Formats: sequence, structure tokens, C-alpha cells
Amino acid sequence: MVNLKKNFEDALEFANNKVCIIRCDLNLPIIDGEVTDFTRLDKVLPTLKMLLARNSKILLISHLGRPKGKFDENLSLKIIIPHLEKRLGKNIFFAKEDLMKSNEIENKIRKLNVGDVLLIENIRFYKQEEQNEVSFSKKLASFGDIYINESFASSHRAHSSITGISTFLPSFPGKLFQHELKNLNYIIKNLQTAPSIAVLGGSKISTKIEIIENLSKKFNKLLIGGAMANTFLSAEGYKIGKSLNEPDMISKAKLILKKFKDKIIIPQDVIVVTSTENEQNEAVDVKNISENHIIYDIGPKTRKEFYNQILKHEKLLWNGPLGFFEKKPFDNGTNYVSSIVKNHRNKSFFSIAGGGDTISAMKNSGNIEYFSFLSTAGGAFLEFIEGKSLPGIEILNN
Repeated sequence: MVNLKKNFEDALEFANNKVCIIRCDLNLPIIDGEVTDFTRLDKVLPTLKMLLARNSKILLISHLGRPKGKFDENLSLKIIIPHLEKRLGKNIFFAKEDLMKSNEIENKIRKLNVGDVLLIENIRFYKQEEQNEVSFSKKLASFGDIYINESFASSHRAHSSITGISTFLPSFPGKLFQHELKNLNYIIKNLQTAPSIAVLGGSKISTKIEIIENLSKKFNKLLIGGAMANTFLSAEGYKIGKSLNEPDMISKAKLILKKFKDKIIIPQDVIVVTSTENEQNEAVDVKNISENHIIYDIGPKTRKEFYNQILKHEKLLWNGPLGFFEKKPFDNGTNYVSSIVKNHRNKSFFSIAGGGDTISAMKNSGNIEYFSFLSTAGGAFLEFIEGKSLPGIEILNN
């Protein structure tokens, strides 16, 4: 377990009439220019409101997408402003100027009154952010009096707005940050003694291959779905047709399946289509996938197997959808299996889900409210469960 030496209540004692720099997570999903899920924004609102009640001035720092150190109009945080204004019931000031070349942001900060909120443009427009450049971190720190990390989702990154800024300012965890840590500590507590199971989905195993291996050591069972299961099916010698997969990861998948053959369960049947434009689909055994098939979801036998496996366990970790949930009816696998959190009758059953796509899939399923806890984090969520040290936690405890 990982404990924090400071808490959000400590930050509140310093907040009166101070400029509080809050690193939050406004990396919201956007499709066709519209925000499709506000979970991450809504979860940070209690922190903002508590600080505003203490007569603070708030400077918000966040990222959106992966602009790789370059300005990208499509990834501007200005799209968040009207939604933030509606929820806080006040006008939000916006700093789009170059932080390193302009004095405009300093002028805007000096003009802030108690209760004002200023949002800085996407911090990842600056290459110095991901480089954790000292001069950039120092510049960010000069804008405020105290720093609050309310982005657990970014705390596995040693970036300027996560770790660098804390070198120069009194730094504290946010209310949501603390809540995340408390629940993640609970899921890893006594993993070896409490029957535990993990569901892993999504598209790629290349970004999760180490996680899969590490979680296989900690959990009693791992259920693999989504497009990442296609690579495991291929590793087992099954044909997967034209389905999304990662050929470069097949050999690694083979080793993992061999090493943890008693723990990892992959689909035994799948839902396939013959064209991305053709909505006609059928359930086929994994032995009968043809060359023109594209796997879009787990099949009915697999759904029942996954559901029944979870039923035997007391702790559930879920990351990633089990199929192409954005398009009906290929959300059926995720919807059916996740309904276990609503139907499980064991009072000691504890379920936790994390990651942006995961939250969207669970909202779509209608089962989201039945999870014991929802983490706004994805990568940080999984790395913490693995037992890795997170830079964003380390710096707060220094």
C-alpha cells in the first residue's frame, strides 16, 4: 500500500486569497468536435468548489490528446470552457498566449480576483512539458502560490506539470487524487488471499504486454477480450481473418500464454462481420474464423464463461472494452459481462474500473453506477496496480 504524507485538507489551509495551481485532467473524449463524456471534468468539480469557497484564485493546467509539443487547433482546451462555465456558474478566463515568450499570462494572473478561474491552453503544446525541463517547470511555478495535483491519471509521467513544478512550490494532493489512491490501495490489499480477477480489453497489447504479465502474477484469473485478444488467438494458432491484431507481439503473447496457461482465459467464440460497412454479423467458434472475417466482439459462449468466472471472485479489476462497443450491437459482450457488478450477490465483492474508454463503455452499458469505484486514470491506474512507483506520488511525499 502507498500512503500520502500530505492531504487536501492541508492545501485548504493555505488557499485563502492565494493563486492555486491545479493540475487536473480535462483530457475528455471528443468526437466530431463534440465532447462525448464529462466524467473527468465532473469529478474535479468538488475540489474546485471547495477551493473557491476558501477565497482562492484558481489556475488550471491540463492536457488534451497528444499534440507532441506542437500547437494543434483540434486539441485546444477552449472547447472545454463553456462546459466548465456551466458547471461552475461563472466566466472562465483563458490563457492561450505562449507561456515562455509572453508576459500576458502574468498580467492576467495579477488581475485575478478572489473566486476567478484561469485556464491555461493545452500544456502539451509545449515540448518542455514532457521533457520536464527545469526552466519550464520553474516558469509554471512562478504563476502561483501553491500546487495541487488533481490528475492521478497523469501521475505516472515525470512531466513538468506533474513533478517539475513541485520542486518549486508547496505541493499537495487533490481531493479526487486522495480518493483514487484510497480505492486503488483497497483493490491491491490482500490480493493473494482474496479471490481476484482482472478483465483486460481494448485494441493493443503492445502498450499493455508488461501489464498483462505483471497482473498475471497478482490475480487468480485474467480475462482477455477486445482486439488485443485477436493477437492471443493468433498466438494459439487460430486464424483471425482480417481482424485488427499486432503480428509483432505474437511471439510475446505465446510466451505469456505458456507461462500463465492456468490463469489467462481468451475467447472461445467471437462475433464477426465480413466488411466494416456490413452490419450483418454472426457468432462463430474461434476454430471457424474464415479469411474474410473481422472480429468485432466476444461471442455468447465467451460472455457466459467470463461472467461465471467473475462470479467466483471477490475482487474485480476492469480495464478496456471487450468489443467495438461504440457501434451496436457490438457492445453486447461488454454489456453482458459487466452486468455482473449489478447482479453479484456477494457482499464482499469489490469492483473497480479505470481508463477513458472503459468509463465510456460502462456508461454505454448502463452498469457504471454499480461499480464500487471508477478510476479516471488509465495507464497510471494499471501501473499502480502492477506495483510500480508513480512519479506524481513520489514527489508529493518528498
